Amino acid sequence: MDVQRLETFVAVARSTTLAEAADRLGYARSTVTSHVQTLERTLGAPLLERGASMNRLTEAGARFLEYATDILDKLAQAQAAVAAAAQDRPSGLSIGATASLCTYRLPSFLRTLRRLMPHLETQVFVGSVAELRDQVGRGELSAALVNSATVPTAHRPAGEGDRRHLWTDQVVLVGAPEQVARPQRLLVTAPGCVYRDIAEKQALPLLGRVQIQQVGSVDGVKSSVLGGMGVGVVPAIAVGPQLRSGQLAELPLPALSPVMTELVWNPEATPAHVIPHLRRLRPPQPLPPTRPRDVAPARPRSSYVTTGTAS
Repeated sequence: MDVQRLETFVAVARSTTLAEAADRLGYARSTVTSHVQTLERTLGAPLLERGASMNRLTEAGARFLEYATDILDKLAQAQAAVAAAAQDRPSGLSIGATASLCTYRLPSFLRTLRRLMPHLETQVFVGSVAELRDQVGRGELSAALVNSATVPTAHRPAGEGDRRHLWTDQVVLVGAPEQVARPQRLLVTAPGCVYRDIAEKQALPLLGRVQIQQVGSVDGVKSSVLGGMGVGVVPAIAVGPQLRSGQLAELPLPALSPVMTELVWNPEATPAHVIPHLRRLRPPQPLPPTRPRDVAPARPRSSYVTTGTAS
């Protein structure tokens, strides 16, 4: 079975329309349609519902999706293993990340790399965004997970060349229930942190006269807020359980800018056989709906990046 047609089908399954899938793949829409139709003839079953305005998998399509993603994943693993063996040296990747990303995003990222490249050796280093970008640029690190504030109305591409957008996290201003009515202190992270910038530029003007106190990291802000010391700006993923339990409350203010997490890498410092995997990374995409009688959708294993803790 042709690998290119499998990749086309998986892209179609992860897209809302055929036109969107064609744009992501860089194909003409007629090529995408031809690939899907060829698979349907080979399998002897329709994979997509006809006549729907959105891509909708049939029951056969939903079942085939899991097999198609498994095949593509196994092929990618085989290519990586062969390339590493041909180089006759260990396959290693040095990865940098900010402290908050080490806590809330790095574990799922490393699990994904291990699934794709079981023999890949990784080492993780912690630093600020500026430090990590400099280290990647100088080749001291192969790659780094870094975050930056996004503009909600701006279109941000998924990434080209030596970078990929992996997650977009909502940001919240929270405090203990007794603090949110009349906050007296804004707790902030260290200078250079994206959450410090959002706190000073977006949250502070909304709070009026409050004292600013630096407490270091996102976890430092979270712990201090839980201790009743004030209110703070943190990613929603960091305080989801506390908001649900009522330990913390979100201030009723206009929404803050979300934060985008990117993987950036240095092609000269990254093993050549690893780069194709990094270039295929993309944000997790929800599956299009299937018919009510269909089985549960297959897990989105071909997206490479897993979602980790829900925010």
